[in-house]
Amino acid sequence: MSVITLALLIAPSYPTSDLSQSLPFVMPADFEDLQAVAWRVEQGEPDPANPLLVPEMPWDAGGVFSHGTVLRDPLDGIWKAWQISTPISKPQGPGTWTHDRRLTYLESSDGVNWQRPSLSLVRWNDHEQTNILLDLWCSYASVNVDPQRDWPYEMFIFRYPGYPGASGKIEELPLPANHDTHPYGLYRYRSKDGRAWQAIAGPLQLATNDSCFIYRFGKGAYVSYHKTELPAFPGGLAPFDIADGGVRLIGRRTSPDGIHWSDPTQLVLTPDWRDPADTQFMELCPLKVPGGLVATTTVYHNHTQNIDLQWAASRDGIHWWRADRRPALPNPPLGDYGGGMIWPMRTPVLDGDKLHVYYSGTQGLHGDMFNTQDSGPRPLTARGEKLSRQSSSTPDFGALCRATWKVGRLWALAPSIGGPHPGTATTKRQNLSGKSLLVNVVTQPEGELRLALLNDTGQVIPGFSTQDCLPIRGDHLSKTVRWTGGITAPDEATRVRFVIQRAFLYGFDMVEKRRGAKSSPQD
Repeated sequence: MSVITLALLIAPSYPTSDLSQSLPFVMPADFEDLQAVAWRVEQGEPDPANPLLVPEMPWDAGGVFSHGTVLRDPLDGIWKAWQISTPISKPQGPGTWTHDRRLTYLESSDGVNWQRPSLSLVRWNDHEQTNILLDLWCSYASVNVDPQRDWPYEMFIFRYPGYPGASGKIEELPLPANHDTHPYGLYRYRSKDGRAWQAIAGPLQLATNDSCFIYRFGKGAYVSYHKTELPAFPGGLAPFDIADGGVRLIGRRTSPDGIHWSDPTQLVLTPDWRDPADTQFMELCPLKVPGGLVATTTVYHNHTQNIDLQWAASRDGIHWWRADRRPALPNPPLGDYGGGMIWPMRTPVLDGDKLHVYYSGTQGLHGDMFNTQDSGPRPLTARGEKLSRQSSSTPDFGALCRATWKVGRLWALAPSIGGPHPGTATTKRQNLSGKSLLVNVVTQPEGELRLALLNDTGQVIPGFSTQDCLPIRGDHLSKTVRWTGGITAPDEATRVRFVIQRAFLYGFDMVEKRRGAKSSPQD
């Protein structure tokens, strides 16, 4: 019996999120007809303890940053973070700064109070013990844990051994032919305990050099969502942007083994005509839930140089939709943590009936857009303001923060008029015979949700009209719909019409239910 297997047998059980009772989220593709409805996006609630961890030690005094992973370890139930930290940055040249990024490690018993474990892996000057796991240069640590592996911890991470002050080599790997240092790129590591890491491959042939997270969906199946670039769209060009002339988009690649990756990249998230001209995307950070995947989208506003978060959703991981262009996690005022940029960790974290997004909230903007130094052939002005032409790369001075949503309550269909005026949503045709309907809904005072069942010609089925529907009021994560005709759809039912009045529809499902079966008290 292996040590890991024995540990699993004797380890206490830790509470996990049970998604079996959650209903699939709603998307426009669910419906063939929408009338007087629009999308309500729930904003995350910043943790009262924010910031959870602030810059303090010499090696993270310049920023407790993100570009990493936060999870609750299935082996021991401890909350753990693998993230990037930097010392105080220094000017490096016109408009540029040093970014001495190291991989650091944090632990927490409750997800709120975080500590830096004292480890003897990488020292810092006279500090023989630190929480540094890998020295210069590191970014984008994608960690997954599989208790069934001999080495349970796996990590994909960008390394730049040739960075000034770095060693130039990765000890466990041979140098590539005709190289005297290991090149910049994505490397693969493994670990027995999540602290001491061993490089096993790299640089991987995955054609991206920045903003890349790796996900393991199922045994041996890997997906990468990473930033890629195309020439800027009309109206999107910002001469003070570090990527002057380019627009950042999200691409997707897949791999059966984590080594061999699909090529070319598949574009999966780009701005569309509903977005402001300066909209760009830095990251897409998904989580599997009933109905598909939900993801935080790191939205970069090029003209203002700030970053906030939106929610995106997909049934297949390829076709992504955003419910609204308003942020689900907006920036507080500039100078507060998160007032400049919000950089989320690799994936949202489920915690009982809560969904947490951990992020580094930076105090500053992405670029020094108001720098008045002479940096171009002519000055840029906007209503009296001078704008810089310098290529900008400002320090990421941030702290660890988190925001929380209720599971299954990220966005909803809501009446677009409000007050007594209802909205309606009618699903596409499908076989509903013998099925019961469950809804995830919240109603406001004097609000209600009613449903009708329609046949293939669009006619309301007797006994299953909105008047026959027992009105649904209150807060229900999974409520069975009842009509005078019963709780199971008749054979001719093919569509559902929702009538939403002062109510928010977050999700629904159609499930097989034996005719005549008794309902539970929770229905």
